[in-house]
Amino acid sequence: MTTPLARPHRTLRIAVTVGMLALASLAGVGSAEASEAGTLGIRPSNGSDFFRLSLYPGAATNATVVVSNSSDTPVTLPIYPVDARSDPEGAFVFASQPDLPVGVGSWMQLDNDEITVPANSEMEVSFRLSVPVNTPPGDYAGGLIIQAPLVEGETSIVEGDTAFRIDVVQRLGARIYLNVAGTALKSLELGGLRWKQTSDTLTFTMPLRNTGNTILHPTGTVVLSGWLGASTQLNFDPPESIFPGETVELQAQLPRPAPIQVGTAEATITSEAGTNSAQTSVTYAPWLLVGIGLFLLTLGLYGAHRVARFVRRARGAMAQVTPAPSFGRARGRESPCSRHSAAVRSHTRPGRGGGARERARRARDRA
Repeated sequence: MTTPLARPHRTLRIAVTVGMLALASLAGVGSAEASEAGTLGIRPSNGSDFFRLSLYPGAATNATVVVSNSSDTPVTLPIYPVDARSDPEGAFVFASQPDLPVGVGSWMQLDNDEITVPANSEMEVSFRLSVPVNTPPGDYAGGLIIQAPLVEGETSIVEGDTAFRIDVVQRLGARIYLNVAGTALKSLELGGLRWKQTSDTLTFTMPLRNTGNTILHPTGTVVLSGWLGASTQLNFDPPESIFPGETVELQAQLPRPAPIQVGTAEATITSEAGTNSAQTSVTYAPWLLVGIGLFLLTLGLYGAHRVARFVRRARGAMAQVTPAPSFGRARGRESPCSRHSAAVRSHTRPGRGGGARERARRARDRA
């Protein structure tokens, strides 16, 4: 976070809270140091990585955490309870200090909100957790946080006239899982399966919402089937957990996917709530190249159509042309057609034609 200053020699002090939560895994019990970073640590006094409590509505219990300081100087630390939730990736996340607790964080009572731990020593801190009478049954989560002293960063100058400094606050927490006794409801709601294709990756996203009252631990796969008949199965990245009322998004990635895909994708999710599935169509291609190809194909088909149309018209015009008529005589010579016509006339009307020739012959003899 950067804030510009009116004068270059005036330094603005910026405090940025950075939650550095070195938390143990939910599954199993590992190192006794449930949350440790640098010279500080906090853990349940029972040797576990986290508290797992079960109470009836209206009941209460006492518990203790151990805060350690391995540095050579005493340290004074704020300590306070908070709620916890699942982030969009399904990780366990403590709420920040300004967030008003409404669950486990609001049900915890401490004797002090600040402790001083001697050098190279440990200190036990007790707290009481009381569940309100009307609390609905189900799983809840929270934690007890210690906050290390602020670490001031170095002042830097950017763009010649802006000074800024980043201060770091380190937070460490002990997890608390609480089950309020009653009827357990296990229910998981699936959102719409989505996909996104980039140049080198095909990413599937599956939203899940815990609509029950117990913590769920879903796993899932997605099967991609193409029109060529080949199929590919991918595994979603499993979340740590999903708290009641929370929504997470599972993701699965296929590197170097086929350049063209026409098919379907089906996701199968399995959890304590049972097995559910969702499906979507997957169609993509290098649309710019496809567009250019279609344009060239259309252009070629149009040209072929114009050529075929021209040929049809030319043939029709040639079919309509008739031969020119011939004349009976040309340059004093009788044409074959004229002679043929005369012969036909002579044959059809011999009497009339014969007498005329005889009279002509007699006239020539007299002359």
